[in-house]
Amino acid sequence: MEGSEDLKALCIFEDDRFSNFFPLTLNKPVFDLLIGTQTLMERIRADVEHESVCMICRPYLTDTIKEIYEGGEEEGDPVVNGPSGAETLFVNGRLLAYADELSNLASELGLNEILKKNGIPVIARLDTEQSAAFVEYLLSALSNEKVEKVIIGMKNATGENCLDELGSGYHEGLESWAGSNGVKVRDTNVKLLSFYWQLIVENGPCIEDDFSKYPLRGAAPESALYRGVDLINEEDILIGESVEVRSGTVLDASSGPIIIADGAVIEPNAIIYGPCYIGKLTIIRGGAKIGKGTSIGEQCRIGGEVGESVIAGYSNKQHEGFLGHSYIGSWVNIGAGTANSDLKNNYGKIKAWCAGAIRNTGRRFFGLVCGDHSKIAINTRINTGSVIGFNANVFYTGYPPKFVPSFTWKIEPEFEVYELDKALETAGIMMDRRDVELTEAGSELFRVLFRFSRLAGHNL
Repeated sequence: MEGSEDLKALCIFEDDRFSNFFPLTLNKPVFDLLIGTQTLMERIRADVEHESVCMICRPYLTDTIKEIYEGGEEEGDPVVNGPSGAETLFVNGRLLAYADELSNLASELGLNEILKKNGIPVIARLDTEQSAAFVEYLLSALSNEKVEKVIIGMKNATGENCLDELGSGYHEGLESWAGSNGVKVRDTNVKLLSFYWQLIVENGPCIEDDFSKYPLRGAAPESALYRGVDLINEEDILIGESVEVRSGTVLDASSGPIIIADGAVIEPNAIIYGPCYIGKLTIIRGGAKIGKGTSIGEQCRIGGEVGESVIAGYSNKQHEGFLGHSYIGSWVNIGAGTANSDLKNNYGKIKAWCAGAIRNTGRRFFGLVCGDHSKIAINTRINTGSVIGFNANVFYTGYPPKFVPSFTWKIEPEFEVYELDKALETAGIMMDRRDVELTEAGSELFRVLFRFSRLAGHNL
């Protein structure tokens, strides 16, 4: 990067399209979503040299984000929603770059210059003074008042155009801001993720891209491959430390790499097809079939059949049942025998809830999106293009509705509110089972989201 010796800080920011990733981003920034083997933010950080990192996100997420990242690689507490106090490279948290695309983009960027796409800032390199001003500009689209406007707008949202109407729209003033601050603006055609279903589509390629950047191959010396394990295309398999791969397991990397992180356990007779990522301390149950394009986060318990899906950390799908072309948040429990459809009988394009309204995804394969802390009862049959909100409890005699709102306890004959105190109690118990504390900041986030769900009137 030109003048990279002067670059001290990297700032990763949200923009006003956060609601297009609800319910997955109700309780986390867009850049904290898992794709491939890491979060979007981790992908960006891996591609750009920096001495410190700061984050710009919705203010109600500030306390929980600070808890997550405190005690990290940088000295001191993480900077959240504040300037770095140095020359800064700003990167949009929705940016999805492959190979050397991001590093090349950054190296070509001049000081006090912004690259935009459709009026939205993508990447910028700004001096100390302009960085502080740009942070204020970015936060103007993410204030609690703007967020509440979006939430309330979902209550009566209809039609696909509402997605644009609900946006806070700060990007419309980017040229004006840049002109007033002496900052040059240019266009770029890099990829910005726009909707949650793109996370599913891009997951397999992200696993392959991540694997290509790993320096190591093969199994770590401390891992244990039991007798009878079959490795296909072994040069594209990476097995971390203290991993157990037990007898009868097949790791088939003939169509893409397989990455198994430290401490994972693959029980007997499982079949895993690459590209695939298995996170730290995760257990893949005996006889499971994990299809290509799948990422499973840390400390999950996964059985049955899973294909082309993302399951974030600390979630359970322990038993038989099919999960396909889906994105499952953290702290989710999927009951035994539950299965989803990911293809319509007429092979048509699938519509799904997005930002308060029903939108055509343009996808023929799309199963389920489920927000954090939700629970799905045994033997639940889930239709194509279904969305389950944050902290919902789903049990239904037939097919549940294709959209289940956040903080609902039962669905039939009508939605019933999942009371906040009971929701917090359940979340605390589940998290304690993984030795994770539900902190006061985490509890306060539940309270905020509970209030948002009431504002949206069963449309969040």
